[in-house]
Amino acid sequence: MKKPLVSIIIPAYNAANHIAETIQSAINQTWTNKEIIVIDDGSTDETLKIIKSFDNQVLKVFQQANKGAAATRNKGLSEAKGEFIQFLDADDILSADKIEKQVLAIYHLTDALALCSTIHFEDQKLHTSFSPSPYEEDFLKTSDEPVKFLIKLWGGFDGKGSMIQPNAWLIPMPLIRKSGLWNEELSLDDDGEFFTRIILNSTGIVKVDDVFNYYRKFSGNNNLSSSRSYDAFNRNFTSILLKRNELFKYSMDEYAKRAIARQLISLAVACYPRYINLTKKIIKEINKLGKYKYAPISGGPITRKISVVMGWKTARLIQYIINQK
Repeated sequence: MKKPLVSIIIPAYNAANHIAETIQSAINQTWTNKEIIVIDDGSTDETLKIIKSFDNQVLKVFQQANKGAAATRNKGLSEAKGEFIQFLDADDILSADKIEKQVLAIYHLTDALALCSTIHFEDQKLHTSFSPSPYEEDFLKTSDEPVKFLIKLWGGFDGKGSMIQPNAWLIPMPLIRKSGLWNEELSLDDDGEFFTRIILNSTGIVKVDDVFNYYRKFSGNNNLSSSRSYDAFNRNFTSILLKRNELFKYSMDEYAKRAIARQLISLAVACYPRYINLTKKIIKEINKLGKYKYAPISGGPITRKISVVMGWKTARLIQYIINQK
């Protein structure tokens, strides 16, 4: 077997605390025929200095003014020479044989994707001391039916959905050429929109066991629904509509509609009451799909009780007022 080249693309922005560990993780991959492409996206800390401290013949370093993650990944793709693409965020880690086992699983297939388990680990703690989520594992199955795989991931069958972090995938470069680049107009859920096209254009998904994507989680993050701007919410809305358009090219059955409605409902609840007009636009799109119950409001038993008795809008309004104090 001729060993295909794998391009590992690492976009980095103000990642000085973790970029060295991430690059070392890429260097340590047992798959030897690889190139590591690191793009500094206008960092203002020591990120670029740390990147340049690596003396490794497979490391290719690029620098640009800040353009965002999607544009940075596209820059990496434009420089990549590999037959397979591994995206790797600048604060995450891959198990050493992740790429090797995934290449061996799909190199003989056409336009198939390789997938592995993701382990969420807390910053400042040993990543290998954590385990995959049993809940998430239920969505990570080998499948030759990409449409059903995606609908299940989005909760279209039973209302239970999940997410797959981008590092978990290994993607054939021809599949990216067929599916298109990252959408640089999106700031939230740009990965969801990109991988919707990738998955739907694939011939199937191969789950590779016993290799891992280690996804770093940081404590003290603010609640997203209270910190996002109108523009961010609106771009998230656009992303869901784009995903809907792609999915409906393949299926418009009740399960597909429910998969999209579930995402729109979650966004509508998160937007309210801060952006009432945007909430109305989202609800209008939900109503086109059918009649669906709105998602339970996150919070304690009192909040959930208010949602049941007085409606989700009242519950969200109370949450919003409390969070402003």
